Amino acid sequence: MAGVTSVKVKESLDELVQQLQQVETPKDKERLQVLYWLKQEKPPSIGAIAKAIGKHRNTVGNIAIQ
Repeated sequence: MAGVTSVKVKESLDELVQQLQQVETPKDKERLQVLYWLKQEKPPSIGAIAKAIGKHRNTVGNIAIQ
């Protein structure tokens, strides 16, 4: 979805932490980590998240909306 500037994360921070501890695949861990960062009260910018996971900022948006 091009031009997405905000994403609503349904899960709570606690739920995301629990899920992060249970997943095994790197792809799932990466996705949950991005959702965790976005759910924080003051989330980092998409650019900062992209740099942290080594992906392009457009990819981060796609990860979040899957």
